[in-house]
Amino acid sequence: MKIGARATICALMVAAVSCGSGGAGIDAAADLGNDMGGESAVALPGFGQSCLPIAQQGNPQCAGELVCVSVGAEQGRNLCTKRCTVAGEACLGAPSGSSPTCEREYQLPGGDSRVCEFLCAGVATNCPTGTACLLDDAGRMTCQPPLQ
Repeated sequence: MKIGARATICALMVAAVSCGSGGAGIDAAADLGNDMGGESAVALPGFGQSCLPIAQQGNPQCAGELVCVSVGAEQGRNLCTKRCTVAGEACLGAPSGSSPTCEREYQLPGGDSRVCEFLCAGVATNCPTGTACLLDDAGRMTCQPPLQ
C-alpha cells in the first residue's frame, strides 16, 4: 500500500509540476506578448521606407495599405510602396522631395499589381531619406534601402 501511495503521490507531483510549468509558460508568454504589444505599437514603415519581407517579419510589413516589394538587384533591399494602376502616373502622398511614379508589375498578395517606384538618376536624386540611387534588377536606377 505504501508503494501504491508513493506512486500516486509521485504521479500527482509530476502532473502538478507539468501543469504548473505549462501554465507558467503560457502566462509568461501571455505577459511577454503583452509587453511586446506595447512595443509593437511602434509605427510600421511608411511610403518609401525600408521593410522586411513577410517571411521574416510577419504581416503586415508596412503601414496602412502599403506593400513591401524587393527593389534591388540583390535580395534584401525591400521598400514599402503603394499599389497603382496607370503606368507612368505620379503617385500621391510621396515622402518630401521625392516623386515616385506607377511602374512595374509585381506578384503581390491578392494578385499582380503595378506599384509606385522611386526612379532616380545621377547625383541630383530625390530619393526618400534612408535610400540611395542604385541599379535595380531591371537595369534602371531606383531609390533603394540598405541591405537587410
